[in-house]
Formats: sequence, C-alpha cells, structure tokens
Amino acid sequence: MVGFVKQFQGSRLTSMYQHFQSLRLQKSTPVPVRRRYSVTSDILAYQQCSIQYGAYAVRRYEPALVVQLFYGTIVHQVLDRAHAHFRGELGVPPGTIPSDADIQNYFTEVENALKARRIRAVSNVREQALRVLQRFNALEGPDLYPRILDTECLLQADQQNYILHGNVDVLAHSDVPNGDQVEIWDYKGSTRLSKGNPEYQRYVFQLQVYADLYRRKTGQTPTKAILYFLNELAPDPPPQTRPINALLEVNLDPSAVQQALQSFGQTVQQIESCRSSRIWPDPVEDPSEATCDACDLRWKCPAAAKLGRKYPLVYP
Repeated sequence: MVGFVKQFQGSRLTSMYQHFQSLRLQKSTPVPVRRRYSVTSDILAYQQCSIQYGAYAVRRYEPALVVQLFYGTIVHQVLDRAHAHFRGELGVPPGTIPSDADIQNYFTEVENALKARRIRAVSNVREQALRVLQRFNALEGPDLYPRILDTECLLQADQQNYILHGNVDVLAHSDVPNGDQVEIWDYKGSTRLSKGNPEYQRYVFQLQVYADLYRRKTGQTPTKAILYFLNELAPDPPPQTRPINALLEVNLDPSAVQQALQSFGQTVQQIESCRSSRIWPDPVEDPSEATCDACDLRWKCPAAAKLGRKYPLVYP
C-alpha cells in the first residue's frame, strides 16, 4: 500500500512538472526609485559635508551633539508661533504684536518639546537664541507680521528623476506700492557670511531654488527673496534699527536661478552615486570649523585631519 501511494505521488509530481514546464512569465522591468530630496536636509547638508550626511541622513546614526539643531529649530518654531500670535490664533486679538514675555513663553514651549527629543543647548546658546528672537520680534514684527501670507509653506517640484522640496519660512506681501506680489523670507540663525564663504553661496542658491519652486506652484515669480541673519541682532547694546548686515536680498535673475538648479541637480547625482557605491568621499569644499566641532565623527575624520583640525580623544 505504501509503495502504491509513493508511486501515485511520483507520477502526479511528474505530471505537474510537465504541465508547468511550458509556462513562461514575462520579466518585469524594474521601476527606478524616485527619491524626495529636501533643499536643506539633503542638498545643503551634503554640500556642507558629504561624510556627515552619509552617516546621519543615510545610515541614520544618532548624533550626540545637537547644538546646531537646537538653535535652528527653536528660532524657526518660536517665530512661527509669533506669526500665529499676530494672526489671532493663540487666544489674543488679531493684529497683536507678541511681547517679550510672550516670546519667552513660546520659547519655553518649544524648548520643552525639544528636551523630550533629547535636544538641548548649553546655557549661552539658549540665552542668545532667546535674546535675538525677542529683538527680532520687537524690531521687525510691526512691519513684517501684517504682510505675512503664510509660514512654513511647503513647495515641491518633479525633477524627472527625483522630487525636490523645501519649506519657505515666510511668504509675505511685497512692500512694492499698489502691488499684489509676494516676497519669500528665510531665517538664518547665524551672522552674515562673507561672499567668499562657500556657505554664503549655498544660502543664495537655496533662496533661488525656493523662488523657482514657488514660480512652478503659482505661476508667479516672487518679487524678492530675502535672507535674514538673526545673530546680527545679538550684540549689545540692542539695536534700535535693523543692522545693515542682517538682511540680504538674493538675486533672482533667471540665469542665476538656473545655475542654482543645475548645482542642486549635480548634488543629487553625487548623492545617488554614493548611495549605490556605499562610499561617502571627502567633501568637495572644506567644511566650516563649526561643522567639524559639532560632529561626532571628528576624532577619526579624514576631512578634518586634512584641514589640520585635531580633536584629541577625551577619556572619563
């Protein structure tokens, strides 16, 4: 009986094999992955330091030092609350400029949220961030807040091989008389850089790309693109008028915008190449000393070593 069963199973398997032997499946063509690339956290981060970008953005290592993240995040989120305050969305009448105490309260709210994410700052960094936010609010708020149309505005565009996107800090009515045109503003938690600094050109490219993304979304090119360097407000005594270096208007000439887009497209190709090879080479341009000082990889980084930046190991 057992032999009969085995013979039956064997003949059945043979029949099934012959039945499916002629079956042909069409091989599907692999669909290329179109990644989303952020203007700041991808493009500019890679340009700033490719090694650091590979470690934190792609391999997802968790940084221990997050001072720069604290400063940039708290500046943007507190000012976003200040804009909402003026619009009357936070329990106050519309058109009310936040007081120093209001900015202090919003600062504490954002700081507590960052602490929950284990993002903290040393005391002097914290005090400076609060100081420049209160001064910006008092100095620029009365003129800027009434003109604001939107904040944290998401813009994106299909670049065929990838999706490029970014968040504009502020869309504001242009100050051109009798006009309905729009300005884009971006806040930087730093002092103004010299034109020879690579970071300066990256900031300019960022605003030029934002202007093009806005044009694609609305069909209208912004009247102005403005970088505001908040740390120009930090020195004492407090400025009574806007410091001359605080505001930079970016050139939006079409040829300059195309140059920025080409630069970003080349950077995306470099990132994709690194992803494929899993090799993250030294940065094309020397990273700033502040970038190296805040990086967990600095003790054994070939790029830092080439620049003569020595970071002796600290033992308990």
